[in-house]
Amino acid sequence: MKSITFDKCTSPSSGVHLNGSLKGKKIFQIILRYVVLAIVGFIFIFPFIYMFLSSSKPQAEIFQYAFPLSWKTLIPQTWTLENFVELINLLPYSFLHYLGNSIFVAIACTFGSLIINATAAYAFAKLNFPAKNILFGLFLITMMVPFEVLAIPLYLEMRTFNWIDSYEALIIPWIANASGIFLLRQFFTEMPKDLLDAARIDGCNYLSTFWYVVIPNSIPALITFSLIRFQASWDSFIWPLIVTPSPEKRLVQVAIATFTTEVDTRWGLAFGASVMATLPILITFLVFQRYYVKGVMMSGLKG
Repeated sequence: MKSITFDKCTSPSSGVHLNGSLKGKKIFQIILRYVVLAIVGFIFIFPFIYMFLSSSKPQAEIFQYAFPLSWKTLIPQTWTLENFVELINLLPYSFLHYLGNSIFVAIACTFGSLIINATAAYAFAKLNFPAKNILFGLFLITMMVPFEVLAIPLYLEMRTFNWIDSYEALIIPWIANASGIFLLRQFFTEMPKDLLDAARIDGCNYLSTFWYVVIPNSIPALITFSLIRFQASWDSFIWPLIVTPSPEKRLVQVAIATFTTEVDTRWGLAFGASVMATLPILITFLVFQRYYVKGVMMSGLKG
């Protein structure tokens, strides 16, 4: 009589044990993933927490409990709004004046860039004209040129136009940029050619096709570009520092830097101003963050 043997893996008890091990391993991986994400998220958000809490401390208390580290290092012992009150009453201009300058310049740069870069990107994506690829390549080359190389020629150009210490110097040089043209061109290239041909058959010229067909179908890409352009303008520091010597046209990033001198740093005002400067851009990106992520992904699409 032949003996019959069973593999251990086929036994019911082994199957239950194997499934339990796999389930336990999967749960462990999920827990580990969330722990790592929580740690990384805390590392990124901690500077904002520290900045906000430090802005609510009196100047003398900000570094009073810095060493040794304790809960007093982070949590204010005396909550106060004196830093924000002083910023609002700042002389010769309130910090709200600098916020207004930044908002105006950022919005102007965003709308100007939207018009110029979108039309240029549409031309590179859908129109045929001599040396199109060569010209587009030259635009891309400018992305590799550091701003420091262009700073002096740009400054001399602004001085020639008598635009030093003016809104024109803060806005016009940044309306057209190769990165914006590249981003929008990638999206326009993916737009079906049949859609544009149908508009041409209906009697639309290039401009009306762009306005009535391309723009309505490109809202996500245009919002993405607007967010990126708005952030870049809001965060700009070196160029506004160069072309706005007087405080009247000063932007928030330059205004924050004035709280640090060779002999002293007014940390309370610096933290308070940083909070006021961060909130508008933070709220904007929390509302439109999905478009921002889409824009980062879109920049890698094949054109």
